[in-house]
Amino acid sequence: MSYVKQEYQEYIDIISQFSKKNILVFGDMGVDRYTVGVVERISPEAPVPIVLVTHEWDKLGLSANVADNITAVGAKSSVVGLVGNDFTAKEFVELLETSRIKASGLVKDSSRRTVLKERIETDRQQLMRVDYENLAALTPAIEAKLLAQFKTALKTADCVIIQDYAKGTLTEKLIQAAIKETKRAKKWLLIDPHSSRPIHWYEGGTVFKPNLKEAERLSGVSIVDDESLCVAGQNLLKFSKSDWVVITRGKDGMAIFSKKSKKVDLIPTFAREVFDVSGAGDTVVAIMALSLVSGATLIQASVLANMAAGVVVAKRGTATVKIDEILQQIDLFSQA
Repeated sequence: MSYVKQEYQEYIDIISQFSKKNILVFGDMGVDRYTVGVVERISPEAPVPIVLVTHEWDKLGLSANVADNITAVGAKSSVVGLVGNDFTAKEFVELLETSRIKASGLVKDSSRRTVLKERIETDRQQLMRVDYENLAALTPAIEAKLLAQFKTALKTADCVIIQDYAKGTLTEKLIQAAIKETKRAKKWLLIDPHSSRPIHWYEGGTVFKPNLKEAERLSGVSIVDDESLCVAGQNLLKFSKSDWVVITRGKDGMAIFSKKSKKVDLIPTFAREVFDVSGAGDTVVAIMALSLVSGATLIQASVLANMAAGVVVAKRGTATVKIDEILQQIDLFSQA
């Protein structure tokens, strides 16, 4: 990790700017619920375990987890997204307020329910996940409200993240309108896509950030070695019309492609222990966005994002990272 040692002070300076930045997150919003208990017997009603609940907690989920990661390191964040007119929506707003995330960009649609993902677990494993959601198409009126909220929030944002979980909020029309408005405002735009969407929906962002599976599906290339990785990356640059493509590769780190260069930059993983990878991609895009608007190069932003993800995967559930944890990672790997 010699480059971390060589640029140690630059990384510290980048992080010191986080608290001055405001990132807008546009995408699907929801609540993650964790219900944890012990299993001591099988139900007499059916051959399934009975979970005696010992504790439970709710936290911000889907795209709101990206915003949560942003405010967790001392920056500002606002969200634009869709909720229902139900109890989960009220709880969601309370969770936003607790995390100091601006909630004025939310649009209510009484015909939908707010997305809730409930994970039923023991201390050792997840037994079941129950999803509450509505994937019906948006009405033109709701689309118009979401775009209006986006335009308002964009005025005070330093950067935009479009985070697509394919839960019904982001239509082709909305994504393309958001890209157009962000480019007009000359602000950074990071796009975290969903593999079920046609890639042309995402044309024109600054940084396109798929994970490995998404990269394979959206590029049409099975990534099995360095050669196929490079072909996939170049395809994604061409298809997404982005300035950069960053493929997150789990234990293999990241691969960075630029439309100005044919070479690939490989960033290693910084994870020492892996407990739960859920939400790691949210952490990556959050810290990457903050780093870029704080003066980092894309390679520096990717290193910091990977360090942050290395902390998060050692935690349970969709977790966030703290500023001191990233600083500890910098100190650790600068000495390696």
